[in-house]
Amino acid sequence: MSDEYEPSEKAVKIVEKIKEMTGTSAVFIDRKPDTVLPSLTDSKFGGLPYWDLQKEFPTDSKGRKMMLLAQINFSDLSAFDTILPKEGMLQFFITVDDDVFGMDFDEPTSQKNFRVVFHDTVNPDVTEAQVQALELVRAEETDDYTPIFRQAALSFRVGTDYMDTSLAEFPAVFVQAVKAVTGEEIDEENWYQYFEEGTDDDDYMAEELSGLGHKMLGYPGFIQFDPREDDEELQCYDTLLLQIDSDMGEDGEDYVLWGDCGVANLFINKEALIKRDFSQILYNWDCS
Repeated sequence: MSDEYEPSEKAVKIVEKIKEMTGTSAVFIDRKPDTVLPSLTDSKFGGLPYWDLQKEFPTDSKGRKMMLLAQINFSDLSAFDTILPKEGMLQFFITVDDDVFGMDFDEPTSQKNFRVVFHDTVNPDVTEAQVQALELVRAEETDDYTPIFRQAALSFRVGTDYMDTSLAEFPAVFVQAVKAVTGEEIDEENWYQYFEEGTDDDDYMAEELSGLGHKMLGYPGFIQFDPREDDEELQCYDTLLLQIDSDMGEDGEDYVLWGDCGVANLFINKEALIKRDFSQILYNWDCS
């Protein structure tokens, strides 16, 4: 329980009931210390990407080579029992020098200025010198606008994730939890008015059920709203492939910053993920 708040006993019980109702497995991503420098094929934010030299490097709508934001080597996750691949590599690229970081508000699945690439295998013979010869822009070294400020090696752990209060399904879950804990039947439309004003209950619940953070699978977190909520065409993107949150180091320096402390989400259809088809991806980020 967060030490920042002093919630009522009722709020604690309701939150615990919601956790019981919504808990699901997720892969949480942790940033390693600065002293750990990622290699070419390591999982990382930023840095020099691994690249299969037999493939054409991804370019944006203006023909410019894109820059790497994140690279996940699935060998790091091979011991986990998830629907994610056990081998290969996932990469997330965006266009260089773009105020919206490659996102398309009108066509959020159009990979014109962002790209998700999956390599079935990773060739250990590819060298850094060979990739550097491609003359790529590294996110953490460019003067252009980018969400990645410093490269970081990554580690992974499996844990339990809970439904974020920003999701469209949450009001119904909250109503059910209140009834289970207190016996009260409340109006789903006004669920957010249930806890008393002047208490820590709402803030406590938001903190305990926050969907923010770096992760794969589980529940997404949003600063504003879920872009799939009112768009039937986007509701097939039912699985959180990757979430990258804003991330400040212990020294106060930014590693990742999406606008004003926002968060980015990549969604995929579950069946497409099982088939290792990464051609259709929903990319969204928002901030306050």
